[in-house]
Amino acid sequence: MGSEARPQKAGALTRPGYYPVLDVLRFILAFWVAVGHYGMIPLLGDPTTGTGLWYLFKRGWGTVVFGTPAVIVFFVISGFCIHLPFRGSGKIDVARYYLRRYTRILIPVAGALVIYRLLGQHMIFWGEHSILWESPLWSLACEEIYYAMYPLLRWIRNKVGWKILLPASFALSVPIAATHPHAGNWHVFGPFGTAMMLLPVWLLGCLLAEQGESLVDVNPKWSIWAWRFLAWLGSWVAEMMHFKMGISYTQTMVWFGVLAYFWLRQEVAHGKNHPPNRWLVAAGAWSYSLYLVHAQGGSLFVRLRLPSMGGVIDWMLVMASSLIFAYLFYFLVERPSHKLARKIKVKGARNVVDLGKDTRSLPTEENPLVKEAAQV
Repeated sequence: MGSEARPQKAGALTRPGYYPVLDVLRFILAFWVAVGHYGMIPLLGDPTTGTGLWYLFKRGWGTVVFGTPAVIVFFVISGFCIHLPFRGSGKIDVARYYLRRYTRILIPVAGALVIYRLLGQHMIFWGEHSILWESPLWSLACEEIYYAMYPLLRWIRNKVGWKILLPASFALSVPIAATHPHAGNWHVFGPFGTAMMLLPVWLLGCLLAEQGESLVDVNPKWSIWAWRFLAWLGSWVAEMMHFKMGISYTQTMVWFGVLAYFWLRQEVAHGKNHPPNRWLVAAGAWSYSLYLVHAQGGSLFVRLRLPSMGGVIDWMLVMASSLIFAYLFYFLVERPSHKLARKIKVKGARNVVDLGKDTRSLPTEENPLVKEAAQV
């Protein structure tokens, strides 16, 4: 969820090696998850009323947003952000890498847990009703495992290449999923099993980090919208398979992650020639906070028990409360943790600012690592 590269001022959008479109997507995805929890804005009225085609249309409107696939796209972006500074074969100061990563991620998690508890959520860490499963923390548990494994995964990648590492990760993922083909959620797999199931998705983000600089946008402008529609369609199909066909998202999300990788390739290439909206880029800075505490922000508004002003206005007020609360959490908790983490310098990392100063250490088209990444 957390990205090390983020614009600090207006001119930062053009820095070499920085992909502002990913910040935009991180905010949109976090907002998508929030909408998935609250439900679509009730523009068509109560979805349980009506008859015939009108009833079906209203029910269909409620299926537009499905939050789980958005989290899967987060995994691709996470792999991208973690691997981007450490491409190549330079040695990493592993201890300082861990310190920086966990400072960046765990302080906001601790803050979120405090808020969960203050708002009445039970703090059960193990078992069926673990806070890891009944909150956004399930995905963060997986990411903590990836962060812990990353130095080893990077070493394996540099030794054997993507053409072995990626198929091996799929060969691990598929049998794990097959152990519980009818599981309705990730609970039965546990944090480690779930992380291993989704490992190929995270690694595809690492692969994309190596390909990013060589990607060129050669498609017509409208094609990016075709890819966005295709990504949404894949999300919707997975939702229908889960709720209507009895094929759980635990069996489909790794394959949706493959689609997400190809979609993000297009977004990265497109973003080089089409700078995204600066406000959305800035909002990406607090997308992690939005993901962590969106439900709590909305619940605070609900607790006010104000008179209803209609479904649409009520929905907008709840979402506004969620966004404001998330931004305050970012300002008070996440941003300080990010600043603290950035003070921890890690050997072997290339900061975005440094990319524009010295390109001699960057992978190039002559570098076999980049050639292999471009061919995968």
